[in-house]
Amino acid sequence: MRVAVVGGGISGLGAAYEIAKTGVKVVLYEKEDYLGGHAKTVRIDGIDLDLGFMVFNRVSLVRECLVTGYSDSDYAADVDTRRSVTGYVFTLGGSVVTYPNMMELFESLGIEMEDSDMSFSVSLDKGRGCEWGSRNGLSGLFAQKTNAVNPYFLKMIQEIFKFKNEVIMYLEELENNSEMDRTQTLGHFIKSRGYSELFQKAYLVPMCASIWSCPSDTVMNFSAFSILSFCRNHHLLQVFGRPQWLTVKGRSHCYVNKVREELENRGVQVKTNSEVISVSTSDEGCTLLCSDGSKDIYDRCIIAVHAPDAIQMLGNEATYDERSILGAFQYVYSDIYLHRDINFMPKNPAAWSAWNFLGTIDNKLCLTYWLNVLQNIESSLPFLVTLNPPHQPENMLLKWTTGHPVPSVAATKTSLDLGNIQGTRGIWFCGAYQGYGFHEDGLKAGMVAAQGVLGKSLSILTNQKQMVPSLTETAARLFVTRFLKGFISAGCLILLEEGGTILKFEGSSKRCPLKVAIRVHSPQFYWKVATQADLGLADAFINGDFTFVDKNDGLLNLFMIFIANRDSNSSASQINKKRGWWTPMLFTAGIASAKYFYYHVSRQNTLTQARRNISRHYDLSNEMFSLFLDETMTYSSAVFESANEDLKVAQMRKISLLLEKTRVEKHHEVLEIGCGWGSLAIEVVKRTGCKYTGITLSEEQLRYAEQRVKEAGLQDRIRFLLCDYRQLPGTQKYDRIISCEMLEAVGHEFMEEFFHCSESILAANGLLVLQFISIPDERYDEYRRSSDFIKEYIFPGGCLPCLSRVTSAMAAASRLCVEHIENIGIHYYQTLRCWRKNFLEHQSKIRSLGFDEKFIRTWEYYFDYCAAGFKTRTLGNYQIVFSRPGNLAAFGDPFAGTPLAH
Repeated sequence: MRVAVVGGGISGLGAAYEIAKTGVKVVLYEKEDYLGGHAKTVRIDGIDLDLGFMVFNRVSLVRECLVTGYSDSDYAADVDTRRSVTGYVFTLGGSVVTYPNMMELFESLGIEMEDSDMSFSVSLDKGRGCEWGSRNGLSGLFAQKTNAVNPYFLKMIQEIFKFKNEVIMYLEELENNSEMDRTQTLGHFIKSRGYSELFQKAYLVPMCASIWSCPSDTVMNFSAFSILSFCRNHHLLQVFGRPQWLTVKGRSHCYVNKVREELENRGVQVKTNSEVISVSTSDEGCTLLCSDGSKDIYDRCIIAVHAPDAIQMLGNEATYDERSILGAFQYVYSDIYLHRDINFMPKNPAAWSAWNFLGTIDNKLCLTYWLNVLQNIESSLPFLVTLNPPHQPENMLLKWTTGHPVPSVAATKTSLDLGNIQGTRGIWFCGAYQGYGFHEDGLKAGMVAAQGVLGKSLSILTNQKQMVPSLTETAARLFVTRFLKGFISAGCLILLEEGGTILKFEGSSKRCPLKVAIRVHSPQFYWKVATQADLGLADAFINGDFTFVDKNDGLLNLFMIFIANRDSNSSASQINKKRGWWTPMLFTAGIASAKYFYYHVSRQNTLTQARRNISRHYDLSNEMFSLFLDETMTYSSAVFESANEDLKVAQMRKISLLLEKTRVEKHHEVLEIGCGWGSLAIEVVKRTGCKYTGITLSEEQLRYAEQRVKEAGLQDRIRFLLCDYRQLPGTQKYDRIISCEMLEAVGHEFMEEFFHCSESILAANGLLVLQFISIPDERYDEYRRSSDFIKEYIFPGGCLPCLSRVTSAMAAASRLCVEHIENIGIHYYQTLRCWRKNFLEHQSKIRSLGFDEKFIRTWEYYFDYCAAGFKTRTLGNYQIVFSRPGNLAAFGDPFAGTPLAH
């Protein structure tokens, strides 16, 4: 199938992008020499400026699955003004708070964003009438000193609060009763409720005229339901207290260029300077005629241009329905001037804002945008954009013309009938006119059109309600944000709350360049972190109270930011030795810290409890482990030679490394403490022919390992026992003892006993080889005297030893000494990322085994929690060879294993 998309604005780009992702051949036509439509970026004096600039606000993303087989009302429900509860500012008349589909597109493309200012001012009769602004708080509101004592102005402020409440009640009444008439105009709504003339002239009309780039005298003819829904959904019913606004860092051409790059990488042919003047249909398909005389035929066509332009392209072939439906969408066209003439700003500088409505005698729209604050332009000279000035500004830099759809009553009613013309002749229509007229609406319409062409379901995003915390959650939010403000000295953490609020914590130190954006879906996030600290963070993630913008690296980078800030104080080592469960990071988490430490202590690895602890992890499901481990079922750090090396190859290299250090020979008796699923045993016996005993406390591991040995035909050389290391008979001696990442399950209190038992069964010339995860010595005391995510959720009873704890236990309980030591910890990062990737790729199979979403999120947290420690080198993974002094039998040849000299 070949699909033509006519129009390179946001609707066309969105439609082409969605279709191209499925592999369908797409050709994109654009009459201008650039893509993006209103996303017009110009360069003046070396500075990039957006004329059709964008501002937006984040919200949580909720997926709404669009299915095939639409009825007319179904289609309308997805694209009409009643359901399009998202917006954006793109054309020079728009104003909104949020637009989730654009946000998801930006995030998927890696587009950077920065804060913006979206304040608003009104100046009537060149400042001689009412003048006020919202950028400078009360000083802007009372920019005219007389405002403070003007009863009409004070009444207007009162009416703004009244207006918000009445609008919410009006909309709820209509939305709860679909039979009610929705054709009321804004003028009728205002008149029937007795709002003052100043409220209309100095607030409502300027705001609406500015948003939709239309003359003041037409505002009152707008659809009340459409206009008021937009204002409510985008937090425009209040002057102050609106959420933080954002804009694209580097201007909108950054995202347009990125989309074009993605399209071309997916095989889309992009034709700029290609004006389509005619679209006709026949049995052969859709024929496109361009202004240069070229023709081409396609199976499907999406017309992503203004509604009047679409009618013109269809010409005489346009059906009655196409003409009547598309013809109902009206547009206003504006002359736009980029200049530096401050006469087109409010008279009083205190009122200067990002948007500045200038009232005119003839009721035409005159609106000036102050780009310096909108787009964070560092310039002593002002960059101003004015729509429809009464005369040409001084110091003019550029002129442009563009159009914007008007939210008339006719458009609102007709939008319900859009489904009647979609796809009827192999042609689909999309554009911002199918919603409120803004960027998000254009993208959403393009995605819906793509869905129609493909006959598949797509995920369309809508807003959720703003997060409303309880009193206790509000207090918790205060504690957590204050803590983060003091804690984050390196890196950047951004909290994106549901409903649009953005909290940013950025350190001044450059030692950590990472930036992480978290979407906070529930105020329980704050409560859990405040009352449980790090374990509360884990609980919040597991229960979906927050997610990450960067789904692949967000969690990992968050842990790395925490590590960088935790370790920022060089004098912390002495302080850490005095810390424990009684000194949690947040004092509000003291009770939970004591509780979890009590749980941890109650799980100490006695003979009885050790079996329970091991079973809680290793007896979950052999099949589940097989879905993320390599085929050897090796559950310990691999050793990689390159970033892209296969996990199995890296695991075999690790086994070879252990075998080399263990120096196993055919006549040896080998014991493995913690044999796992038998991979090391089978490989060692295959290579050396030795006799091998493996012990485990996991019944599932034992069953699996015995089956593998049977399949390998090695029953006469390998035996596995369900046995604690403390229960091994002292009469049996082993030439070699290996323990690979089992020492972490011994526990601080039993470390000496482990070495005593190991030496008691080690032959005179034997070797003990350990591989274990380690924690830095300076943090060990604090760590062992508190609980954490791993101890509570993953390995109950576990305790990572530090190197000095291992060597001190060795010295206290045995005659052993260290012969060789190597830290392979950096390889664990790559190992864990491989496991995580495999695990998440097999989510559906894991669910089919009976594990739920919380389990999957717990293990995702586990993999990244550990990976961050290894990537930052704050966790180690040691391989140590122990022997008794005087072991000439094992180390008599000084040249054994000597590497080549070249």
